[in-house]
Formats: sequence, C-alpha cells, structure tokens
Amino acid sequence: MPNFVEYGAHSALPFPAPAAIIHIMSGVQPQTARGHEEPFGVQFSIFFANRVGQFKDLLDLMSEKGVNILGVSVVDSCDWSVVRIVFSDPNRARAILKENNLPFTESMILLAVLEEDDTLAKIFELLLRAEINMFFAFPLMIRGKAHPVMVIHVDDDVLAAHLLTRHNVTLLGREDLAS
Repeated sequence: MPNFVEYGAHSALPFPAPAAIIHIMSGVQPQTARGHEEPFGVQFSIFFANRVGQFKDLLDLMSEKGVNILGVSVVDSCDWSVVRIVFSDPNRARAILKENNLPFTESMILLAVLEEDDTLAKIFELLLRAEINMFFAFPLMIRGKAHPVMVIHVDDDVLAAHLLTRHNVTLLGREDLAS
C-alpha cells in the first residue's frame, strides 16, 4: 500500500512524497505576479467541424466584440478540429461562445513565465518529481515582464501551482492577462 502525505485537511497524495512536496505543504499560498491568490488562467477548447474558414470566423467574431486571443493551439483531424484558446477576457469570451452556439469546454491552466533559459526544463523536472501529469502545453503570444509565457495544463493545478511558486516560478492569473 502506498504512503500518503496529508495535503491540507481534505486530500492526500497517493505516492511517497519527495522532500520538495513535503516542503510545499507548509501552508504558503501560491500567488500570481501581482500577488493574487489564484494563479490560474482559463483555456477554452472549441470544437469545429473541419471546414474552411471556421477559425477565421471565430477570430473575426472575437475581434468585433473586443476580446483578444492571447494563445492558440489547434488539434486537427479529417472531420473535426479542437482549437484551444486563451482569451484576454474569459467571461466575455464564454458569453460570446454561448450566444453563437459554439460547443466548448473550459480548463484551468497554469501560465508560467519563462524567466530563465532553463525555466521550462525546471518546470517539467518539478512536475515529474511530483508525479504530476501534463496534458498539454503551448506558448502565449504575450510576454510577462518581457519574458515568454507558457500555458501548461496538468492533472493537479493546485499542487502544481504550490510546487512551482515554492521553486520561484512566476505564475500569471486571469487578472494579469486582462492588462
């Protein structure tokens, strides 16, 4: 039976915790670059039939409504496409998608600022050591403090945010993207 390490009052980790994990469980809350307590962004996965011009129509629609696209990743197949997008204003984007009957899902994401040449490698090493699975990653088309920003979607956002902030990785939040 695996060892469990208590994480707060409500959950446990189903693996022997390395020293790095035990260290982050000291109660320090993760923070964004501006000091907010929720260092998470929102990423939308929008589903399209694979027809010419649909993505351009979405870009035009969002532009007309004043919502900027900060990052995008497209997964394509013969019959359909999934477009993963980070918008400047997730609440307005959600409303626009609903008004236009576009099928979508939302995911919490981490927005990591790559301040050093080895920051990405450091992030993935920390996630690996903590046995946190990464589902996907893609860059944003913005910079945080003049450094690139990477979207990272993992299976445990809260633990990953604690882990990364304890190791001095700057995370941005929704409020940071609005400016």
